[in-house]
Amino acid sequence: MTALPLAHIIAAQMTTAIYKYEPDYAASPGEVLEEHLETRGMSQAEFARLCGLSPKLISDIIAGKAPVDPRTALQFEKALGMEAGVWMGIESDYRLRLERQAQDGRGLSAGG
Repeated sequence: MTALPLAHIIAAQMTTAIYKYEPDYAASPGEVLEEHLETRGMSQAEFARLCGLSPKLISDIIAGKAPVDPRTALQFEKALGMEAGVWMGIESDYRLRLERQAQDGRGLSAGG
């Protein structure tokens, strides 16, 4: 097996950096939750009771006013069967996107 010349390795690394996929949109946990509830035909109030959380918290998460924290993610996992780590990942990706856009001087659209 022959080694690749250094120029090929550098070119491959540069190509990767140039074509890095970075979406300009991240769904909020509230959008994902709202979709799950609609799919199940469940109201926010019913879901709040099922999770043992306040209806206001569920409403605030859906409206993007409150984050999903680890405790909430565990409650969502129990109620919906979607792992808490997934909820935390959605939250993290969303908050990172908000911060990146704030630093870039761009506003976040109403959709996310």
